[in-house]
Amino acid sequence: MALAAAGDTWGIDGTTFLLGYGVLAVGVFIASVRARRALADPGQKHVVPDLTGRHNDVAYLNGGADLAVCSALARMRVQGLVAAHKGTITATGRPGPDSDELERAIAFATASPTPRARLTWLRPVRTALDGIDRRLVAEGLLLSPEQRHRIRLVGLWMTAVAGFGLLRLLAGIADARPVGFLVVALLIVAVVAAVQLLQAPRRTRTGDRVLATMREQLDRYAPHNRPDWALYGAQAAALGVGLFGAQALWASDPAMADALALQRLSGSGSSGSGDSSWSGGDSGCGSSSGCGG
Repeated sequence: MALAAAGDTWGIDGTTFLLGYGVLAVGVFIASVRARRALADPGQKHVVPDLTGRHNDVAYLNGGADLAVCSALARMRVQGLVAAHKGTITATGRPGPDSDELERAIAFATASPTPRARLTWLRPVRTALDGIDRRLVAEGLLLSPEQRHRIRLVGLWMTAVAGFGLLRLLAGIADARPVGFLVVALLIVAVVAAVQLLQAPRRTRTGDRVLATMREQLDRYAPHNRPDWALYGAQAAALGVGLFGAQALWASDPAMADALALQRLSGSGSSGSGDSSWSGGDSGCGSSSGCGG
C-alpha cells in the first residue's frame, strides 16, 4: 500500500482515493439498481389478468397512449368503421357492442375528419385512455406516478456519490494536485445519477412478464410472420399492433399504415425506455419504459 505523501489531498494519495471511489460508486450503483427493481415490483397480491380480449389495454401497456390509439384504429379499419387518408381519420360506421370505450371515443371524435396526431389530446379519447391507465395501475401492471417518483428518488444515492467526488475534486484543485482521472470518474457518476433521477420504468415487472408471455404465445401475429388480417380478423390486427408496434401494420397491411401516416422504422425490437414514435416492439407509438435500472 502506497504511503500518502506530504501534501496529498485529505492525506490520501490520488491512486488510493480513485480506487476507493470506484469501489464506492460501483457498490452504490448496484444497490440503487436493486432498489429500483424492487420498487418496480411492489409485491402486491394481484391476480394476473388475461389481456387477450383487451387489445387496447395491451397496446397501452406496451407503448402508451399513442400505441393504444393505433391499435384501436387498426381494428376499426379492418371492421370498416374508419377511413384514413394521409394521416386524417374519418369515422364511416358506428362501433358495435364488442367495441370498447376507446373505440367509441375515437368514432365520436372523428365524426368529422381529424388528424391522427391530435386524437390522443381530444377530451373523449383522453378520458378513455386515462381509464385504461387507471385499470392497468390497479391490476399491478403499470406503476403509478407516486411509485415512479419513489424510483427516481433512488438516484439521490448516486448524486451523493457525485457530490463526494466533487468535494475531492475541488480540494485537489485547491492543493494543485492532478485531478484528470477523477474528473472522468466524476462525470460518469454524474451521468448515471442524472439518468436515474430523470427516468423511471412505466411498467411493473409483472407487466413486463405479461407482455413477454403474450408475445411468445401470439408470435403468429409478429411482423416477421406477415400475418393476414383478413384471415385472422380485426381483433388479431389490434393485438398484433398492441404487442409488436406499428411495424406489424407495415408488415401486414402497408396500405393501411401509409394511410394512417405511421412512421416506418426498421426492426421490431423491444426497448425499455425512451420515446420512439410508431416503431416496433416496446418502443412502438411512444414507449413505456420497462423495469430495471
